[in-house]
Amino acid sequence: MRFFVSSDIRKNRVLFHGVVAFMVFALLFWLASWVHFYSRYGFSSESLKAYFFIDPELGERVSLAQISEDFHVGVFLHGMLLIVLLSLFNLTRWSAGLKLFLAGALSLLALFYVSCDFLVLLLGPAFAVVKLLSFLAYQVVFLLLWVLTLYGLFTSPGNRPPHSSLRMLLGLFALFSLIFLLSNFLNFFLKMGFSPQGVKDYLLGNPELYVKGKSSEGLFKVFYPHLLGMALYVLALSHLLPFAGIKRKTSLLFGLFLFAFSFVENSSGFLVLYAGPFFAHVKLLSFWAFQVVAVGCTCLLLVASLRRERSSTLYL
Repeated sequence: MRFFVSSDIRKNRVLFHGVVAFMVFALLFWLASWVHFYSRYGFSSESLKAYFFIDPELGERVSLAQISEDFHVGVFLHGMLLIVLLSLFNLTRWSAGLKLFLAGALSLLALFYVSCDFLVLLLGPAFAVVKLLSFLAYQVVFLLLWVLTLYGLFTSPGNRPPHSSLRMLLGLFALFSLIFLLSNFLNFFLKMGFSPQGVKDYLLGNPELYVKGKSSEGLFKVFYPHLLGMALYVLALSHLLPFAGIKRKTSLLFGLFLFAFSFVENSSGFLVLYAGPFFAHVKLLSFWAFQVVAVGCTCLLLVASLRRERSSTLYL
């Protein structure tokens, strides 16, 4: 990514205007997050308890599958947003200590915010307010980072980031990538399990288990956002591999495999629905192929981020 290595993006007017546009949209996303949180959870302890624990006396609560899906989406959205914002922040002339502190604090707050739903379900209604506290802390630190980044981009002279900060960014992306893949694994398991029969039951239905089959409209609602979301994730992952010392041709090959596996897994639900239950095997195999290759690529990034020696490959 050009954000990681450019000495002065202000010299490239097109890139700089694109970065400013990104900062505007990041602020709009921050504002929309307040509306989204209020519409879903509310800002009171009572409304939070009502969301997570629909009827505590009967033990009725929001499903683990729903929590897992929210976690899956949240890790992707906030992970991709933070890696770009932190990359821009890394180009400013703020101190290395401040950069490290804010990058670590914001990443931990984001992860805690998107994952604390599991904690609330585990600990009970009294801890529902933790979701609100984690949201407020994350939003405050995010706004601080946004302001410092925007100020730094307009006032700081060109700054080529050191190897240590580039390794930190690679490490943060690898961390979010591993958690995203874990959420993908958990989401798939809770919905379908890891057997062809489970995939068939989920997509085609099973009267004996009181499972209703999926409609083409329902499948398309999942297929549509995944087209862009998985493409962005694969692009970022494969594009960062050369920074970890992987040859460009090898990185391209990994990227092509990931694009192919993700598309097949995403579209094979329609094949099961219209071409026959045999394609449940295709969906299952493509899912595992994507997971294995993506985890392998992520581990390469993680290892590269832990290396201490200076490497010119970080500036490719």
